[in-house]
Amino acid sequence: MIPVDLIVLLAGALVAAFVSGLSGFAFALVSLSFWIWRFPLAELSAIVVFGSLVSQATAMPGVLRHVQPRLLLPFVGGAVFGLPVGTILIAHVNQGAFRLGVGLLLLVFSGFQLLLGPVRRPWQGGGLAAEAAIGWISGVLGGLVGLSGVAPAMWSVVRGWSKERQRGLFLVFNSFCHVVALAGLAVAGYITATTLERFALLLPCLVGGAWLGMQAYGHVSPDQFRRIVLMLLAASGVVLTVQNGWRALSG
Repeated sequence: MIPVDLIVLLAGALVAAFVSGLSGFAFALVSLSFWIWRFPLAELSAIVVFGSLVSQATAMPGVLRHVQPRLLLPFVGGAVFGLPVGTILIAHVNQGAFRLGVGLLLLVFSGFQLLLGPVRRPWQGGGLAAEAAIGWISGVLGGLVGLSGVAPAMWSVVRGWSKERQRGLFLVFNSFCHVVALAGLAVAGYITATTLERFALLLPCLVGGAWLGMQAYGHVSPDQFRRIVLMLLAASGVVLTVQNGWRALSG
């Protein structure tokens, strides 16, 4: 690996791990904003999932007391069925077009929510079926492009959940999705000796970045946390739209 590629790889891991440690999600979206320009997407799938798993596992001990099993189970149940679908779709879906669609959706959603302000009357409809559906969608996105955190983040904003409840759900649910997705990628042959070498290179940056993000989280108010989540979704939407829109236009 040439020095520039190594610097980009490590810098992306450090920044993405910090954001993940702070917010509980968005590792894939932040890291890809660094990595997509220098590495093939197929090569990055396993690295993104591994990086997200390590950064979230590092932050896990601080949120376990806020995790509610009854809340988590419908999401996990849906993801169990969605993750294999996402992994299978890797070979059959135009990932550039798919990411462009996700980017546009994130821009519309986050822009509307930022203009609307804090939710005064959180939506309470849907029940367990809706949460299982969100879990399934998250599983498909996680298996396909490593974006398992997007749907729960949007859902938690609509529900008006507390920052502790949001971050606890993000970290535990996403970690579960990444363990399953990483196993699926290994079985499908997407993890090579080169991939394992990059795992080892990234590990210090992932743990250090996540630890710094955890320290920053303690100084964030609930309203600030909500805005951080929405701004991350908006920034992710911009990155996905620009990256994949440019590729689509350039052919």
